[in-house]
Amino acid sequence: MSAGEQTRRAGRPQGSPETGDRCLDAAEALFAAGGFAGTGMRDIARQAGVTVATLAYHFGSKEKLYGRVLARIAGSIAPYLPATPPIPGTPAAVAAIVERFLDWALDHRDYNALLLRELMENSERARRARRWYLLPLIEAYAAAIRDGQRRGTIGPCDPEMTAFHSTGAITHFVASTATIGRMLGLDDEAETVARFRRTLRDNLTAMLTPAPAAEGA
Repeated sequence: MSAGEQTRRAGRPQGSPETGDRCLDAAEALFAAGGFAGTGMRDIARQAGVTVATLAYHFGSKEKLYGRVLARIAGSIAPYLPATPPIPGTPAAVAAIVERFLDWALDHRDYNALLLRELMENSERARRARRWYLLPLIEAYAAAIRDGQRRGTIGPCDPEMTAFHSTGAITHFVASTATIGRMLGLDDEAETVARFRRTLRDNLTAMLTPAPAAEGA
């Protein structure tokens, strides 16, 4: 038996779920900090305390590892989406979904940072992508808007682009909350978040509420 085999048997098994989870944890943190292009497999292996061979055994390539990270992020968002929105088909129903995404972003800041990088830096990989892990989130927003449009309780707008607009505003805000607070002279982060939340809700309501019918129309 080689020294490498003895070391592997003495430690955690190469294919153990625990090892895979530890590699994913390391990849999430490093991808969030340095982006896809700025993070190498050796960096992830070092952070996880495994060999590059072990990392490749679990995930095959950096692209596949990154896909697993995105899938993990998508899975973490799902519990934050309300199964039954309040008063379906209203601007309030859409605002409830968007605010839950804000809650997710605040609870998962590393994930949010990685998502922001994905939105900004994925142009080359987007051309090769076979799966969009965050599409269910956009579809949930768009479906709620279309529901309201069918009921006549939400005005005309592009459902998908409205969803992307709200998602982008939230990811940028959460990534720069501390900076925004300093710019506004707010020492309490909770106050900064509360002001953004109110503005987000008010803007969505104003944007989605149908314009009143003109008199005599």
